[in-house]
Amino acid sequence: MVTIKDVARRAGVSVTTVSRVLNNTPHPVSPETRQKVLEAVAELGFCPNAAARSLQLHETRTIGLMLPDVANPYYSGIVRGIEDVAHEEGYTIVLCNTDRSRERTLKYLRVLREKRVDGVIFMGGGIAEDAKEDRFFQQEDIPTVVIGRHSGAFPSVQIDNAEAARQAVMHLLTRGYRYIGCIAGPSSSTTVQDRLAGYRRALVENGLEYEPSWVVHADFTPAGGYRAAQELLERQPRPTALLVHNDLMAVGAIKALADRGLVIPRDVAVIGFDDIPLASYVTPGLTTVRIPVYELGATAMRLLRDLLVGQPVPEVTILPVDLVVRGST
Repeated sequence: MVTIKDVARRAGVSVTTVSRVLNNTPHPVSPETRQKVLEAVAELGFCPNAAARSLQLHETRTIGLMLPDVANPYYSGIVRGIEDVAHEEGYTIVLCNTDRSRERTLKYLRVLREKRVDGVIFMGGGIAEDAKEDRFFQQEDIPTVVIGRHSGAFPSVQIDNAEAARQAVMHLLTRGYRYIGCIAGPSSSTTVQDRLAGYRRALVENGLEYEPSWVVHADFTPAGGYRAAQELLERQPRPTALLVHNDLMAVGAIKALADRGLVIPRDVAVIGFDDIPLASYVTPGLTTVRIPVYELGATAMRLLRDLLVGQPVPEVTILPVDLVVRGST
């Protein structure tokens, strides 16, 4: 294995000089000497010891990223935004998929401590709450940013989920739909709680009664949306529209309606959240609340970058959403 001593010998300089060049320290090194060291590194294929370098510089240039479902295209869009900015800033991402499991979350929190990551991004208020209960922030002084609403004292990037849901319901009401069921995500999610609040507020503001039995919780998957839609279709009177908390569940709901011989939107309208690529390819096209997933991720990483260099950042950053109207309403 090639060592730093081999590089120094090839370049004809001291080990200290090689270290100064590789670590880009402020100690002056002539351009000629720097070039000789870099050429020796390239010729020998030398790879510095990351662990030793991190101990010396007190940084690892790594960012921990915890998300609840790596298979969900909503999260992959956010990850792309985070990774692009991280790459520009010279950071590497350590991705941890919790699969919505508290046990996995606690395991990954330990891993991130052991890896000595420079900062952490939690994708979802639920993960942040688990970290808070684990006393993660009392044990480690790690700069942290959360994507989503949470109760902790660290910066977050959010959308106004309550208002987005209210506007979605208002869209259905203006089109004449009065019996609006709701397929919600897990009740522990702060996103779900906010969207339910917006759904309820829109109904009440328009003189309609909020009926808890018209809300069915599922797991953000197409199969969960299918099952929840089947359950809601048994209600009397039958819903004439469905507000669905993400597009994947909405796809499942569309399948459930088709299996019953119901025509969308004549018999039942459907509206989702996220605007994943699949939303424009189902039949009919899915009306949905478009969330700026890439910008959520990019903004979160920029905030974390600023925290890492000691710059002040806002406590809450709220990004706008759009309603994309397609054939399902």
